[in-house]
Amino acid sequence: MRAWYRFLYNTISIVTVLVAIYLIAKVPDREIWTAPLWLKWVMHGIQFAGLAFGALAFEHMDSGEFMGFRQVWRYLTRRKTAGNIEGLTQKELVRNGVYGIVRHPMYLAGLVIFTFSPIITVNGLTVTVLADFYFLFGVFIEERRFLRLFGDEYREYMRQVPRLIPKMFYGSGRRGRP
Repeated sequence: MRAWYRFLYNTISIVTVLVAIYLIAKVPDREIWTAPLWLKWVMHGIQFAGLAFGALAFEHMDSGEFMGFRQVWRYLTRRKTAGNIEGLTQKELVRNGVYGIVRHPMYLAGLVIFTFSPIITVNGLTVTVLADFYFLFGVFIEERRFLRLFGDEYREYMRQVPRLIPKMFYGSGRRGRP
């Protein structure tokens, strides 16, 4: 399981997304709203900022391990497995960089990229709503997993760092966990 989990999960996810894109492209679509030119540029800027923010999350992880390539290679070449059930070997909680701004920078990036589309179509809106629900569901699943893995250290991190909305967007007057 540790050798193949991440690789198979990511492979199935990529194939599923490609099939979904193909099927959605075959469904007739109609435009609901298009942002004026000046707003398109602003929205694309926000999307690009979301993409850059999400990319910074990879600064703290091994991309080969994240995709599952390293685990499969280790197993095929040396018949060894390592790490947790997913084959991930990172054992420390990352709290710096973008992880010091929000606890889930990759999910936030996905939400921003999908939500700030300057052209809204029926199909696009459907995909955005489904993707946003997927990202929000992922946040809660990941938090449960991290609570089991890191315990009190993660609870303290939860008190200090907001889940998805950086503190600068709701001011210093708000108390408690976001």
